Amino acid sequence: MVQETYYIKAQASGGGGGGGSVGATLMKSGQLTSYASGDDGDIEAGRATDFFTLASNNPFGTTDRFTDYLGGQAYSVGVLIDWSTYDGNTVLGYSGAIGTNAYITWANAITLANNHSEGSFTSGWRLPNLREFANVCNYNSNPTLAYSVWFKSSFGGVWARGAMWTSTTTPQWTGAAMRARTDQGIFDRQSKTSTGAAKDGFAVRTFTVSGTTLT
Repeated sequence: MVQETYYIKAQASGGGGGGGSVGATLMKSGQLTSYASGDDGDIEAGRATDFFTLASNNPFGTTDRFTDYLGGQAYSVGVLIDWSTYDGNTVLGYSGAIGTNAYITWANAITLANNHSEGSFTSGWRLPNLREFANVCNYNSNPTLAYSVWFKSSFGGVWARGAMWTSTTTPQWTGAAMRARTDQGIFDRQSKTSTGAAKDGFAVRTFTVSGTTLT
């Protein structure tokens, strides 16, 4: 188990008990350059050794934060596993590119992600929410997803798409959703019905982990 998420055993009234996550420190942003004392690049606050390196081993016995579903970095199937999200039972995986690099409405992006298939993983995919999207943005890279050759290869060029939809609706206006601008490192809101605000991008899926087998 990756020792990045911590658990306590809560004692219930009547003598029962159960495991409950008490959370963990947020991941590092990846920023390494400091522009002022006390800024992100100076302090590098966050969990793990650095953006790419876990503080302890993943189930495959390495400290690689990102691997393919077999534990390496060959990515013969476009699935990227983010072991920073591993809770001892499940882990989040990101797909390669979905769609055709086209501007689409938010509803169409949701449908496209829900229907996505990657290798033998033919179901369970969905559009990432804002936090899931932001978790793989490296703020030492421009664009924020273009941070290594293997990442670019795995994502099939999705890193270069610029504006992509997230599944998160804005609370101030439910007719809008959050858009990721990886070319600018920002998130903003756009009308869900806009046909020129954001593109398809990638999908996410929760994988169940048993030993070194992911399903």
